[in-house]
Amino acid sequence: MCMIRPPIFEVPGVHLVELDDHLCMVRDLRPDTSIMEIWEMKDCNSGDWMLAHRIDMLQHVQRGLTEPQIIRVIGSVGNCGSRNKVILATSKRKVITYDPVSGTLETILAIRGTHSSYETEQSAPRVSLFKENLAPVHRTNEEIALCSPLAKATKEILLRLPGNFALQFKLVSKQWLTLIESRSFMRSYYEHNNIDRRPKIMLVGKGARGLGFSFAPMGKLLREAPSQGTWLDTKVVCSKPCHGMNLLSTESEDYLYNPCTGYCSSYHTRGRLAYVPNHILSMMHDSVSTPEDHAFRVGNRNVGLGFNLLTQEHVIVQILYHLKDFESRQYLLTFSVIAPGSVQDHFEPPLPLNDMPPTYLSGVLYWMSEPRLGQSYERAIVSYNIATRTFGVINCPSSIAMWNSTSPSQAFVVELEGILCAVHADPVAEELDIWKLEHGRWDRACKIYLEDCSGYSLGANVVVPLAVDPKVGRIMLNTGRKLGLYDPTKQSVENLYDLDEVLHVTSSEQAPRVGVYEDVQMTKCGHHVEKFFSPKSPLEQPTFFGEPSPKLSGKQFTCSNGVEPLEGRTPLDSKVMPLVPMLYEESLASFPRVCKTRWLS
Repeated sequence: MCMIRPPIFEVPGVHLVELDDHLCMVRDLRPDTSIMEIWEMKDCNSGDWMLAHRIDMLQHVQRGLTEPQIIRVIGSVGNCGSRNKVILATSKRKVITYDPVSGTLETILAIRGTHSSYETEQSAPRVSLFKENLAPVHRTNEEIALCSPLAKATKEILLRLPGNFALQFKLVSKQWLTLIESRSFMRSYYEHNNIDRRPKIMLVGKGARGLGFSFAPMGKLLREAPSQGTWLDTKVVCSKPCHGMNLLSTESEDYLYNPCTGYCSSYHTRGRLAYVPNHILSMMHDSVSTPEDHAFRVGNRNVGLGFNLLTQEHVIVQILYHLKDFESRQYLLTFSVIAPGSVQDHFEPPLPLNDMPPTYLSGVLYWMSEPRLGQSYERAIVSYNIATRTFGVINCPSSIAMWNSTSPSQAFVVELEGILCAVHADPVAEELDIWKLEHGRWDRACKIYLEDCSGYSLGANVVVPLAVDPKVGRIMLNTGRKLGLYDPTKQSVENLYDLDEVLHVTSSEQAPRVGVYEDVQMTKCGHHVEKFFSPKSPLEQPTFFGEPSPKLSGKQFTCSNGVEPLEGRTPLDSKVMPLVPMLYEESLASFPRVCKTRWLS
C-alpha cells in the first residue's frame, strides 16, 4: 500500500475514475460555478497532476446540467487516444458523452418512468460500463492445478528440459499430465525456448533400424563426423517450422514431424495425388516437358505445410503436375489439401504455380506463379486461405512481374521476420533482389550480392533466403548443398554447412570438422541427456551421431517406415543430400490421429 499526493485543491466533492488507462480525479464546482474539472495523474511516484478537461455546464443549459444534481464521470469510450469521449451519468438517469475536441455533449441514454421508493434526485447514478468477455467468474481446473507453489516450481523445471523428456514426465502423475498437456504450458514452453527468435538448425538423417528420420543439432558435427549409415538415400525437402511442426517430403511420401518430441505422422502421396478429372484427361499427351530439378522440389510435386487457424490443425497442401509443356504453354495440375483425419479436398488455383514450395504466413499459403505456362506472361503471387478455402492473386513489384522468354531470372516467395517477401534471382548480375509487402505496399527490403560468394552462384543453384538473425542482422541462405550467413555489410557469406566438405572429409577420412564453424553457431539447440538424468532412458530411442533421437510409445507417437532408396542412386549421388539442414522450433506440438467411427453390429 502506498500514499498518493492529491492535487493542490480541496479534496471534498471529488471522485476518482479511470480514463484511457490513467487515474483521474473529477472535481465538481457546482453550484458555486458552472465548471466540472477532470484532473489526470501524470506520475504516481511524484504525485504530479494535470488538468485534462474543463467542462463548462453553462454552455449546455438545455441538458439541465446546471441545477444541483449528482453527476459522475464513469469512464471513456473510443480507441483514438485524446479523442476518446468521456461518459457522464446523472442522478436523473441520463447518460451523456462529452467530446473534448469539439466541447459538445450528447445524450445517449435517458431512462423515463417513476422513481423507485429508495431512489431520489440526490441518489448516486446507478450506471456502469462493461466489456463483453468470456472470462469465467471462477477459476478453471487448469488454473487451480497450476496455482500451487509445487506446480509453479515443476513448470519452471519442465520449461528447461528437451521436448521429448518433458513429455515423458507426463507418466509421473495425473497432476503432471494435466500441467504438460495444458495449452498455457505449451504456450509457455514455446515462448521460453524461442524467446530470442534466432534461427535454430538441425540436420536430418536416416533413422536407425528402419525408423523414418532422425535429427541432430548441427553443432554435433563439431565433435563427430556422421557415419554413412545415417545418410539419406533418397531426396528429402524440409519445410520451415509451422506452429512447431515441420514437413519432410519425398517423392512418394510426406511426413509431419515435431523434431523436438519425435511426433510423426506419414501421408502417402502416390495414388492419392494421381486424381485427374475425367473431362481433362484428353488434354494429356506424350510430349510432357521434364521440369527443372533443384534442391527444393520432389519429383513433379510441390508440397507445403500450413495451419488452419479456425480448426487449429496442420494441413498439407500438394500440387502435382501431370502436364507441363513450356512450348505450347499447356499445363495440367491437381491442387490437394490434406488435413489429419479429414478427406482430401481438390481445388483449382487461378494460375499455374512454379516449382518452389509455398510460404506460410498467418493462416495463408503463398506461391509465385509460373509465367511460362497459361495465358498470363507476367508473374503474380497466388494466395490460399486455409480456413476459408479461397484463392487470391496479389500483384508483384513491377521489377519482378516482368518476364520474357529470353530472361533466365527466377522468382519465388519467402517469409522473413514474419513478413511476406518476393525474391527476384538474377543469375547474370548474381543478385537476389528482395521486396517486402507491408500494409498493402511493396518496398525493397534488401539486395544480396553473390558474385564473389563461392558455391552460391545463381546460375547453378536456387539460393533461398531462409531467415534473418535478429541479433546480428545476417541473412541465412540455403542452396541445398550449402547453408551460410550473408553479411550485408561485407557482402560475403560465411558457411554453416557445406555438403561438399562433408563428402570430402568422409571420403578422405580426415578429422570431423566438416564445414561447420564454431564461431557462427546460431543457437544452443543441442540437448544432452546426461545433463538431466541417466543416459539409459526407460523408453528406447534410435541414435544419430550417438545422439538420442526422440521416439515414444505408439499410443502417443508413430514413426514412419524406412524410406526405400531410389533405384540407381547411392548416398554420394549429387542429387541426394546425405544430411539435410532444417530450421525448427522448440515446441511440444502434436496432433494425435483421429479415431475412426465404430458402428455397433
